[in-house]
Amino acid sequence: MAELVTLSDVKTHLRLGSSSREDAYLVILIAAAVRAIENATGRDVGSELPDMAERDRAVAAQAALLLIGQWYANREAAGQNLTEMPMAITWLIAPLRKFVV
Repeated sequence: MAELVTLSDVKTHLRLGSSSREDAYLVILIAAAVRAIENATGRDVGSELPDMAERDRAVAAQAALLLIGQWYANREAAGQNLTEMPMAITWLIAPLRKFVV
């Protein structure tokens, strides 16, 4: 199965270099971000990824990277709005929503 973002993608995005000190934590954030995007869009990104248009994959990946970056920088929930995704992520994933009639 294809990955939306890899550990290497995340480490590059966060400018962490080659240290493996936080790899286990980053893998958890990747899984959580993919799940959050799936919940927000109604799409199973993991299984649909190979069939998604290239631009949709890129948008979903960027949303995941932003979400992971947000969680990485703000590890504690205190004082944060916990009911909504950050606006940039919401705007990125809105067009990916799957509407069921």
